[in-house]
Amino acid sequence: MEKLISKFIRDTSGNFAMIVALASPVLMLMTAGAMDMARYRGSVDELQNIVDFAAIAGAREMVLANSEQSSIEAQVNNVVTSRMASKFGGKSFTKNIDVRMDDAEVYVSLSMQVNGVLGQNLFPDNGLVKADSTAIATASSKICAISLDPSQQGNAFHADGDTRLEALGCSIYTNSTHPNAADIGNGAELIADLLCVAGGIKSNGKKGATSFIDGCPQLEDPLKDRAAPKFLNGCNEVAMKIQQYASVILSPGVYCGGLEIENETNVKFLPGTYIIKDGPLLIKQEAIVKGDAVSFYFTGKDSYMKFEDLSEIEFSAPINGEMAGLLIMEDRTKSDVEDFDILTSGARKLLGTIYIPKGKLKIDTNSSVGQDSAFTVILANELHLHGNASLHLNSDYAATDVPVPEGVGPVGGSAYLKQ
Repeated sequence: MEKLISKFIRDTSGNFAMIVALASPVLMLMTAGAMDMARYRGSVDELQNIVDFAAIAGAREMVLANSEQSSIEAQVNNVVTSRMASKFGGKSFTKNIDVRMDDAEVYVSLSMQVNGVLGQNLFPDNGLVKADSTAIATASSKICAISLDPSQQGNAFHADGDTRLEALGCSIYTNSTHPNAADIGNGAELIADLLCVAGGIKSNGKKGATSFIDGCPQLEDPLKDRAAPKFLNGCNEVAMKIQQYASVILSPGVYCGGLEIENETNVKFLPGTYIIKDGPLLIKQEAIVKGDAVSFYFTGKDSYMKFEDLSEIEFSAPINGEMAGLLIMEDRTKSDVEDFDILTSGARKLLGTIYIPKGKLKIDTNSSVGQDSAFTVILANELHLHGNASLHLNSDYAATDVPVPEGVGPVGGSAYLKQ
């Protein structure tokens, strides 16, 4: 008897079969649960893809000229119906399509029930899957200004006091993702087609018919590949200062240590490129400064510009050559960050593109700037308006032979998801 019992204990073949039989239901439940959760997560992702695609399709339809709300709704409905049929067969679902023409937005939401092998108890909301998306349409317009810095901690575009930025038929973009990327103070006024900000907008000012949109996609620097002007080592002038009351004609070249134009002078810049190296361009009070087909390139330490109050400025950019269309350009490789100041209301003509990829363009005057320019485009790390400044970013490109760099000026409409 003892031998029989001992033999039975040593015989494990039957035990394994018994263990498998007992464990099989548990293993099957675990497998079914994993499959259910995979189905649920897949449904969530697929539903989100469908509403994103449908919203973008509606916004793109909105960009088209003469698009009507009914045609946009029909387009979105067709996309939703076809994609739901393709991905989920005949499964029933609930949809909501809201075409907001005034806000240039298309909102789409979908919901449906996901059924699992084990029922709906494992799923959030008992298996009710929901997804929604909003897409924004931007009409074909012109880009007149971009504050470039994506990491600026607020006030990348700033206007205070009784300032006014007039960009009729143009759009203003801000790449900063900060909640206060654009700060428009009480009394300030913005007149433009669109203020499109990657981050947030803090506004107590007047916007009139200007559309304010936050959560915009960041714009890549359209001039990031634009080559710097070529110039020889050495200096044509060193720490040049034009004395008070003088009347002078200047030639293109390398101005080491900067260039200072004293009070009540009269200076004409001949056509060409002026390299302002290791020092500032200072135009002081009541100086009268003019130049057609000129450009200024700022490089090295302490290279910046300051147009003081009561000075009179009339500049236009070259129509051809390596600096075609560029009136002011800052060296991208500069290590220091400088303020480029326009403190005079006498800067009536700044025809061309102002490109300050490292520094801040600050306009602080008691009157208008740029009003006599056929067009002015500003690409700056930051753009600030103070005092009673009134900045005019005209966009009459056909009125001049000065070219507009690719990526600014006239651009096509677009559609993107609202973040």
